[in-house]
Amino acid sequence: MSSLKREFRENRELFPENRRFGRPVVGFSCWALGYLDPKGVQIGCLLHPARHGGEDLRHLTGYREKCARESCLQAKHFERLSPHAQSFWLGITEGLGSFYYSSRRANPLFHLLLWGPAVLEKLAARGRTQSLHVTELVHHYPFLVHERWNPRGHRFLMETIFDECRKALGWDSQRIEEAAQRLHEAVCREIARVGEGLFRPPLVYVHRMGLSAAFADYLRGIHGIFKANSRGLFHIKDRTLRWVRRGAITGDSPGDPPFS
Repeated sequence: MSSLKREFRENRELFPENRRFGRPVVGFSCWALGYLDPKGVQIGCLLHPARHGGEDLRHLTGYREKCARESCLQAKHFERLSPHAQSFWLGITEGLGSFYYSSRRANPLFHLLLWGPAVLEKLAARGRTQSLHVTELVHHYPFLVHERWNPRGHRFLMETIFDECRKALGWDSQRIEEAAQRLHEAVCREIARVGEGLFRPPLVYVHRMGLSAAFADYLRGIHGIFKANSRGLFHIKDRTLRWVRRGAITGDSPGDPPFS
């Protein structure tokens, strides 16, 4: 960290000269990444249009298109949140300096954002209604950070529960987790029922089938299914959701897939 601090400080000091001449980035460091403020608190891109009245100077490094295009999955989820939800979830980063804010290990928001906008938007609204700080809400819904749950892999389960069953389950975290587990088991039964037919040609990558991104991530991350028969997968999803909607997952209506 000490060597990076020195590098970012030097990049800020040399920026006027580097900007005047410009040069392509080589190796693993960028001369335009440095401290944005004289006190050395915030680190960022010295060429970013936000610093130059909208003028984008990132072409000076030879990577303007890449810098403007590349964005992590967490950032994409964050952009889809409402301004209120963005402000709410950013509360968990209060007090983090640039190094810790940028660290996937030190900044819990990297983990939380993988639950996706559908889940986070509803929970942020719950937090506002109950006057909860983000840390209090996470305490009320421990599945958000518990190692048992993989946010990217399991968000399909939670999205479905919040969309289809939230009123029946209330806001009880334990009931929500139990329902998500029952939904997972229902999908497992359907996959087993379809059996080898799920992998009978033609096979298509699951993220190219037109399935929801959450369901595709669930299939890949939890079930290890990357390519499958699209007709079989759509049939599994349809049958499972019909089971959810008739109330079986909440105990309001008995019965498990397969359906008659």
